[in-house]
Amino acid sequence: MKPLFAILLLCSALVLAASITYKLSINGQAFSSPAITVKGEIYVPLTALERAGVKVTRSGSTLALALPGSPVTAGGANQRASLEGCMGETLFNGIWRVRVSKLEPITRDPGTPGAIPGWGLTVELRNGSKGTLMPTDTGVDGTGQGIQLAFADAQTLSVDPHDVQKLTFASLPQGGVVTHQLKFYYPLGTDPKAVQKPVKFLFEINPRGLEAALRSRAGGASYTTPTPSLRVRLDCQK
Repeated sequence: MKPLFAILLLCSALVLAASITYKLSINGQAFSSPAITVKGEIYVPLTALERAGVKVTRSGSTLALALPGSPVTAGGANQRASLEGCMGETLFNGIWRVRVSKLEPITRDPGTPGAIPGWGLTVELRNGSKGTLMPTDTGVDGTGQGIQLAFADAQTLSVDPHDVQKLTFASLPQGGVVTHQLKFYYPLGTDPKAVQKPVKFLFEINPRGLEAALRSRAGGASYTTPTPSLRVRLDCQK
């Protein structure tokens, strides 16, 4: 009976360890599910992290989390097969004509303790098909996943996921154009000395996103390259 008694004690201890809960508040608003403590570690529900702005990606047995605007060492400048050009040059993949015209330093909430440095990139996006389309119809992520600035050390900075929607959800007729300054911010508390000038702009497009049903709306247009993603060098001008 002693082994059984020991197992029961262990189970009781685990139950007690997991019974400590905390009420959650996200940006000053109460969240319905609590956080729990297991073996001294506090666990927050995944839905709470998503509510707080954490981007959650599930792929097979992998769960990837990313904070908006946080740089990651993805080596994206070299790993992504893309059409490449310079600032001022129009790149065309059969659906979209994209031109980057300006790069400049910007600041979120300037003059406040929470001021955050960043970069503003002015991008012109023109519909080269014969139908009305949004970028999200054609393999562009709505919140800007894959739209990044890359630096010489291979780190990347992600676009503001809210502001980018002015571009990704723009409904453009044939020949229609939207010009918008994309915003890329460093994490809060970044040392100004750590701010460096980006060398490339990455605009990821999943060619499978252009479904057959949408091709009729696009006037039968399709990507003219198997790698329709775009990469713009910010250290050259045309």
